[in-house]
Order: sequence, then structure tokens, then C-alpha cells
Amino acid sequence: MEMHAYSSDYLEMAQKNLGDMLDFAVNTCDLDLNDFYQMFLSSHVAEQFGKGNPRYVAGMNGAELVWEVLQSCQEDLPEQEAVFYLDKSPEYWCGWSLAWYQWLTARTFRRIQRLIPIEEILCMYPTHHEADIEHFRETMDELFRKRHTQSWLQWHRTLCGFSIRELSEISGLKEERISRLEKESSLINTLPAQDVWRLATALGRSVEEILEI
Repeated sequence: MEMHAYSSDYLEMAQKNLGDMLDFAVNTCDLDLNDFYQMFLSSHVAEQFGKGNPRYVAGMNGAELVWEVLQSCQEDLPEQEAVFYLDKSPEYWCGWSLAWYQWLTARTFRRIQRLIPIEEILCMYPTHHEADIEHFRETMDELFRKRHTQSWLQWHRTLCGFSIRELSEISGLKEERISRLEKESSLINTLPAQDVWRLATALGRSVEEILEI
């Protein structure tokens, strides 16, 4: 049984709102797609939206999500009115599809972005927007498989500049165990919760960030 990010009851609205958010940010407020999306990822909005918080996936429209992101990043708010158009832009499709994929896989927006940048997803529009969304899923999954060449535990350990020995000393887990977890990445999902928490705490990450989702 597949585990999704949140209830499917919110999915249709979540797709529409994330699509409207990117469309409004880029085509109405004239914000750069990559710059705005990085602000989205660094704000609390991405985390709450990805968890299916009703206030974010259904309680705000696309413009309100843009304003929430900009406010959280202490940026000036645009003066443009919240107007949405029947003709859907490539940016709308990008957000609409991304919301579906994030819900489907339960991966965080940040995790998806690390392997498949938002601008690359936008470039899929010409070949994917008229196809069944399962084609988008197949493309995303294939890119994920090709690029996810090291476990998230190893990725975060390397990013922190720790050796396996240093992570062992900080977390209290044996070096051999950490080495095996990095080589057989799916094993981390079977660890006792306390051990996962120790590793995540040692790296200054959340538990979700080092699990193999």
C-alpha cells in the first residue's frame, strides 16, 4: 500500500493552489521562478504545504501563498491584485504537477528540488502537459533513480563535513553500522526510532531528511 503525503481529499485543491502560486509569482508579480521557489523552500510554507496542512493546501489561494512566502522571507509584498486566468501557463502546470508528485511520493519539496530543480520540471511542459500525468511520474521517477546515487544519510554527512568516524562519535552508533547504512540505504528505514533520531540530531537534520523516502 502506497503512503501519500496527506489525504487525497485535499489533493485537487492543493494542485490548483500550487499552480496558481507559481503562475501568480512569475506572470503577475514578475518574480524569477527559481528565486521565488528558493524562497518557498526556505519558508515554512513548503513544509506545511507538503504535510497537507489544510490552512496552506486549501485555506489560501495562490496569491495568498505568494504573500505568505514573501512575508516569511521579509520581502516586499507585490501590489498586483490576485487575478487568475482560465488559460493555464507553463508555470501553473509546473506547480500543479509538482503538487501531485509530492503528494504521491511523500517526498519533501526540498528533496525533490535537490535532484530535479524546478526549472527542469518547467522544461518538461512542452512534452508532458498534454500527456497523462503518469507520464510525468515516470519521467520524475527515472530522473530520481539516476541521480540518487548515495543515501540521504551519506549526502547529509558529507554536506556537514563529517567522516564516518566523527558521526559515530557524535551519534553513538558504531562506524560499521553507519557504513552499512550508507551502502544499503533502505536499511535506515528499519532502524529503531531512537537510532534514527541520534543520527539526525548529530547531523542537525530532521528524521525525515535522512530516511529513504
